[in-house]
Amino acid sequence: MAGAIISVPAFYQTAFEGIWRDNPAQQTEHRLAGKYEITMVSGNQQRIDFIGSANYAMRQVTGRSQKSEPSDVPLYSRWVRVRPYDKTTWIDQFDATLLGSLPKPDGAVAKCHAIAAARQKDIVILNGLLGTNYSGAQGSVATTLPTTGGVLNIGQVVPVTYGSGGANSGLTLVKLTTASFLLDKNSIQFGGRHLAYSAKELNNLITNVDQVSNQLYNDVRALRDGRIRDFMGFEFTMTELVPFTSGSTTIRSCVAWQKECVHLGIGEDIASTIDRLPTQSNATQVYTCVLIDSSRTTESGVVEIDCDESV
Repeated sequence: MAGAIISVPAFYQTAFEGIWRDNPAQQTEHRLAGKYEITMVSGNQQRIDFIGSANYAMRQVTGRSQKSEPSDVPLYSRWVRVRPYDKTTWIDQFDATLLGSLPKPDGAVAKCHAIAAARQKDIVILNGLLGTNYSGAQGSVATTLPTTGGVLNIGQVVPVTYGSGGANSGLTLVKLTTASFLLDKNSIQFGGRHLAYSAKELNNLITNVDQVSNQLYNDVRALRDGRIRDFMGFEFTMTELVPFTSGSTTIRSCVAWQKECVHLGIGEDIASTIDRLPTQSNATQVYTCVLIDSSRTTESGVVEIDCDESV
């Protein structure tokens, strides 16, 4: 091509866009927002008290002027003990000049902090759903999801081998229906049911769609457009923050729950400040913090579903 420039002259300059963009390969929002109850905490901990039980029943009166038989109302407590999380970034005072046409990144850094704080809320809630909680009048009783007992003798944890003949499996329809059944058997409300899973579990369901009848498949838009919004009475939320089981890098602990069965305790909600630091050569500090904890309100409303991501 006559006259075409085939090499870049040395005096040509590189142009910059003049804006900071977010890394697209990250979770940028609080995906579990609205899927839990909130308890505001004053102090370093707070007790959440509950009343009632499925065994709290009325008696039949069998005679006139029959003697009264008083009974205590069942009570129990759960505790949230808020813990601080923070993020600090320093920006040199000369960055505004040395970056040239790029703007000083303090606003972009503050946005990154907000994204990290939103993810931290998800992490804390998932840990509260799956981890050790504390109950009792003084919050000294460690409580975990039971792995034995109950109607299926698996407690509230669907094992990684469940329904697959003793071999490890990913997320299957058998595991989903079992989780739903456990909540139903415990008389957990139908509304507000959620399930957190990762991308591999979605892949499991899509590739094993032959397990679903054609009519049901047509009704499940999730398997037509590659996303699961709701299925088996659960609103599905995909996040790679769903933890692996202790000591494993392949077995993921997906979790199903009802909204009222988990509380996020907030001592201080997400807050950010941008300040000058005279003792650090007048650098700009972007600081974000949050004070939170999470706890189940009852094990009956939470089901752990273990899924092997290596199969």
